[in-house]
Amino acid sequence: MNTPAGLAATPLGKAAGIVRDYVLRMYYVVDEVPRRQRLRLTPLLLGVEYLVYRVDSLAERNAAVDLDAVRGSDYEAFHTYKKAFEKVLRLLRAWNDDVAFLVDEAERFIRLENGTTSRGTLARDDILAMVELRPTDVRLLRAMTFALRGRAMDPATRELLWPVEVLADIANDLRHYEQDVAAGTLNVYAAFVELFGDAAASELRREVDRYEAMFLERLSALPPERRARVADVCRRRYAEAVGPYPRTAGHRPAPAPASPSGTGLRKGVAVGGALTVGALAAVAYRRGRTPPASPTSVPLPPHIERGRTS
Repeated sequence: MNTPAGLAATPLGKAAGIVRDYVLRMYYVVDEVPRRQRLRLTPLLLGVEYLVYRVDSLAERNAAVDLDAVRGSDYEAFHTYKKAFEKVLRLLRAWNDDVAFLVDEAERFIRLENGTTSRGTLARDDILAMVELRPTDVRLLRAMTFALRGRAMDPATRELLWPVEVLADIANDLRHYEQDVAAGTLNVYAAFVELFGDAAASELRREVDRYEAMFLERLSALPPERRARVADVCRRRYAEAVGPYPRTAGHRPAPAPASPSGTGLRKGVAVGGALTVGALAAVAYRRGRTPPASPTSVPLPPHIERGRTS
């Protein structure tokens, strides 16, 4: 576990990878965040993403259990996470309407994924809904940067990045396809293989082409002097989605049954909460006593208000 590969596979390692790939290499560049502000924001965002991965362990742990029907300790732990999460973000003034909406979207994704996997059946619309909702955690990180900076999020840029985030999620599943099949975890390509067999690659490619066309259309609205730079950083995030697809590896094994005890997850709540609160407190201290400007929320685009999805 102390090897680089082992550390990268831990929740903290995964969180660090997400912050590096999405925040440092894409969002900060697209949103032109000053370097001085990046130093202040990044530790906070890392702590938040770590907590997201601890919550995600709940969904993986209960893939075969409908949490809404079986309201055990894991169901209660999930709500504990959400309440603590909101409380800390409000304390640090990292909360606005955009952040609140995305926290609710994250809950919607957890419930959709859990409901779908616990039923044991997947339809095309279910798969695409989860793929579109799954990047909610990285969208939340971006929304928080605007809240913390006291700035309103530009609706056009948010719309521009939406298909990029979906494509990047598909690219990630393609990159980890064999690993996910072996582990029995949800993977969009594996799900398409189950639904469409030999036609899975062409069916998924059709969706990828649709999302990329959406991105390119919105990219064309940017000023010419920004277009090339934004296109470059965004395409790096989803390169695997438009490259060759892996050879199919058969059906996914059934999800492992949930442990009857909630001890492991409750320990994760305590550890994740402690680390997150520590990181947030450190950031709050560095920010000093001067309260940031009150962030201005912007109306959510219609397709997001309806639940969109990724």
